[in-house]
Formats: sequence, structure tokens, C-alpha cells
Amino acid sequence: GAPAGSRPVGARARAHAAQGPHAPSLCPYHPCPQQGDIPSLLCVLILDADGGRICCKYFSPDFALLSEQQAFEKKMFEKSSRTNAKSEAEIVLFDSMVSVYKNSTDAWFFVVSRQSENELLLANVLGTLCEALMLNLRSLDKRVMLDNYETVLLTVDELIDGGMLLETDANSIANRVGMKAANESVAPPETSSFSFAFSSAKESFARSLLR
Repeated sequence: GAPAGSRPVGARARAHAAQGPHAPSLCPYHPCPQQGDIPSLLCVLILDADGGRICCKYFSPDFALLSEQQAFEKKMFEKSSRTNAKSEAEIVLFDSMVSVYKNSTDAWFFVVSRQSENELLLANVLGTLCEALMLNLRSLDKRVMLDNYETVLLTVDELIDGGMLLETDANSIANRVGMKAANESVAPPETSSFSFAFSSAKESFARSLLR
């Protein structure tokens, strides 16, 4: 069964709609009354089917240490891994935080913010992330993302900067990521050599994780 506190995003969405015209704004550039500030994200996590890291980016000093990040990722995975969130994003609340998440065959995607954040916005961010990755990678499988790790990082960077939402159009994000990747492929020889060496080391590490 689903872990305590986990439920489909639509549950609070219906409650939000019932609040009428005075409900908190869904626009990322209009502050929610509870916050009085621009909505922001604490982290974006992409974990494998065992809870291991594929790609994780933190935007909060609350997770300054690697040990704190790993402990949080373990807790996040334990609270969500027993649900099936392939067709519809799910939400889990704990430790004054809210996480909207979904999973593919062997990867889990999380967008985490303060509990006062509007989950519809977070669901939109999560959907944009997954759609942009699909446009460039054609798959959300672990192996594909590890083999294209730079593309995954660039996608997160184009979506969020310092925890602030930059863009919600997946096509725009995918196009910018594609252009940056193309620019890197025609870099000067010395840059290309370094990139090749780094890429080779990264691929070797990625393969070791998949054994």
C-alpha cells in the first residue's frame, strides 16, 4: 500500500480549486500569501530503482553536507518507493517539506519544496523536467540518463536556477539544452580533449554502477 502521507497530486488540487478566486496564485512569479516570497525549490532528485543517485541537485543550505543529502535521499525513497506513480504524480509530506514525484521503469523523479508551496506548481515543474528529458533522450531509463549525464544536468539548470523556477516550457528547455550540447561538440581541440577524457572517465564510472 501507499506510505502514510502519500497521495495523488489531484487531491489537494481539487481542494485548491474549491477555495475559489482567492486561492494562492499558481504563477511562479507571484508570491503565495503563506510565503510572501517567490516560490522556490529545495532540490531535484533523480534516483534509481534501489534509491541510488542518478542526478541530484540541491538549492538549500539545509543540505550542505553530502551525508545530509544521502540521508534525505534514503528517507525520500523509502517513503515513495512502495507506490506506483507512473501514470500520475504523487505527493508526500514530511519534515515540513512537500515532494511531488513520479517514476519510470527504473528511475524516480522528485521535486521538493517547503510544505507551504503549491503542489500544482511543483507538479508542473516535475512534468516539465520529465518531458524535456524525453525530448532529448527519448527515454527516462537509468542507463540512458547516465550515458547522457551532461544533458540531464543541463536540463535541470535550464529549468531551475538557485532554486528559482526559470521556465515551464519543455520544448524551449530541450531546444536550449540541444544547442548547448551542439556548441560543446564543436569546442576548440584542447577543450574537446579534456571533455573527451572527462566523458570517458564518467562513462567508465557509470558502467561500474550498472554492473
